[in-house]
Amino acid sequence: MTQLTVSVWRGAEQLDAIASDDRSLRYGDGLFETVRVLAGRPVLMEQHWARLSVGCERLGLPDESIWRAHVTSFLANRHHGILRIQVSAGSGGRGYARPSICQPVLILHWFDEPMPPRDWAEQGICMSEASLRLAEQPALAGIKHSNRLEQVLLRQELSATPECQEAVVYDQSGRVIEGVFSNLFFVRDGELHTPALGRCGVRGVLRDALLDACSEHGIVAVVGDFTRADLLSADAIFFVNSVNGLWPVRRWLSGQEQLIPVGSSNESATSHDKAWRIDAITRQCQDIIAPWFANA
Repeated sequence: MTQLTVSVWRGAEQLDAIASDDRSLRYGDGLFETVRVLAGRPVLMEQHWARLSVGCERLGLPDESIWRAHVTSFLANRHHGILRIQVSAGSGGRGYARPSICQPVLILHWFDEPMPPRDWAEQGICMSEASLRLAEQPALAGIKHSNRLEQVLLRQELSATPECQEAVVYDQSGRVIEGVFSNLFFVRDGELHTPALGRCGVRGVLRDALLDACSEHGIVAVVGDFTRADLLSADAIFFVNSVNGLWPVRRWLSGQEQLIPVGSSNESATSHDKAWRIDAITRQCQDIIAPWFANA
């Protein structure tokens, strides 16, 4: 029997399709999680549930325990791929106001998508920097809400430099926030650093899990506000994403199409030969997360 790649639920009732007046379609009124599945095991599943619960509370949506049972059933006999869990505020009439009784809808999608090339984790990627800057909205910061037009535009911008696999994204004040679809870390003077996400950006589950693990492994991790200059003075940079794992950065392709080497104090410095080294702390972080991405 062919397995469904989409499953839609309202409480215990399975629906035939997503309604045309679904609020996540009309207004982005909802949340989603994208979960890597390896050998039938969802990676960091409890962390995904926790973030989804926080998002439901923030948006005033019911957090239904039956969703876990639907996900377990949906994943039966699936092995390697990606699960997308979307929670919509459900159907509603015209206008922004929700119905007096909110009946959220759970939408599950399955994608037979392999892990990205191993070379990107082992040898590093090329990073660009985005010109579009994120708006600051603390009420939505951190959660994975369904309104992702900024990321759509950022992904289009990244596609214009196909030699780059990710890009550093700033907020309106020039603070480093994240990548297009990943969280960003950098190493400087033996310490790990990652941007604070209280104004905008997504608190990735792999980001938070790695931060929790750092204290257990003796790695000093600093969460704060950082700028482009901080990245230029870094010893190493890497991106993390719960679908892709950890990607070290080996080159930075600037907006002026110049390769900026690690440690450069001159923002206009160029180098087409020097590779960005992958340091010991980056490799230690890869070792920490490796069991989470094991195939068995």
